[in-house]
Amino acid sequence: MGTSTSPDLVGITVKVDAAPGGKPEGALTTVGHLEDINPLIDKSRNVQKYSPLNDVEFDQIVALGTLTLGAFTATVLYDPEAREGINKIENAIDKNEEVQLVVELNNSKGANGTIYTQLCKVSSFKVDGETDGKLKASFSAERIGKPTITSASAT
Repeated sequence: MGTSTSPDLVGITVKVDAAPGGKPEGALTTVGHLEDINPLIDKSRNVQKYSPLNDVEFDQIVALGTLTLGAFTATVLYDPEAREGINKIENAIDKNEEVQLVVELNNSKGANGTIYTQLCKVSSFKVDGETDGKLKASFSAERIGKPTITSASAT
């Protein structure tokens, strides 16, 4: 049993690089055949509202807390014997090491889409039972810092 080697042509590619100690090795590998992907960008801030007892003299105060980045999650076809990116992700959770995720969005500006590069720590890795001869792995990766964004080019 093996995973599909078909390229992702529907507008998004996800690659991964091992990054022990937070330093990418420079060997990007396609994560694999994506089945599902959750928000590419997920930012939020905690909100605290302070309402005065006497609303004649003071308005409500809205205070925003620190920026929180949500986890990056995806489901990918999985072959435990392969050397695809999903296997690098599994290795990273086993070794408690960082990975660098590189997501490229296809867009109307040309061949090179907008690229999001994000350092992450894998917090969850699961393999579901076999369906139609394929295994599926799902993972969650906690974002470390803000992503580097490279705008699309027309080349």
